[in-house]
Amino acid sequence: MSETVTLRSAGTGAGRPARVPAARLWAPAPDVTVALARTDAVLATPAVLDRLRPEEHASAAAMAAWRAREHLAGRVLLRLLLADVIDEANARAPVVPEPGGRPRLPGSPRTGVSISHSGPYVAAAVGLGLDVGVDVQVPRPPSSAMVRRCCPPETALRLASLSPERAAEVFARIWTVQEACVKARGTGLSGAPWRVRAEPDGQAGSWGALLWRRAVRPAPAGGEKAALACAFGPAAQPT
Repeated sequence: MSETVTLRSAGTGAGRPARVPAARLWAPAPDVTVALARTDAVLATPAVLDRLRPEEHASAAAMAAWRAREHLAGRVLLRLLLADVIDEANARAPVVPEPGGRPRLPGSPRTGVSISHSGPYVAAAVGLGLDVGVDVQVPRPPSSAMVRRCCPPETALRLASLSPERAAEVFARIWTVQEACVKARGTGLSGAPWRVRAEPDGQAGSWGALLWRRAVRPAPAGGEKAALACAFGPAAQPT
């Protein structure tokens, strides 16, 4: 991933650049862009908050404080990325959830968008003419039930042979791919992400019509470790 401290067209109404410290950009495919940043860095940049719509503030007001921070940071980062990749009009347009929870731009139905949060990090993705799913995970020791559900027997045995810290890192590499794929499909957990075959080694693969990619060293130097994956594929035809 590139070390990027500003999203190019993320300006304020006065024309000044709206910087998000330590934001990083990644292009897993020519028409897919992912941004990763720290939640506190995004929310500490008041100039970018003016893109949020009243309904986004209203939704956050009904959430627990920690969840509201994640929600607002995710929407801000997505809107900065939309301004950078497409234009300012899309950066301020409504973003609504589909029945499965996937965010969608009603005014630009062939533009895929996705958001993820974990620990101190927030990620957003935009796909031009593609459905996308992004997932970031700070490694946490998985339960034995999760390992059995999400991993084939040989991978479960491998995890059992590792230290808890290393097993958490390896499992995060698996789970981010599985989550990214079902997010791109628009099904979320109801899509049974554990059915996605995602071995921990290698940086790319596929699941049906979707392609997926893992980011190499996504977290900033000196920051908390994280795994990051993005899945993308042909956009579903609007109904």
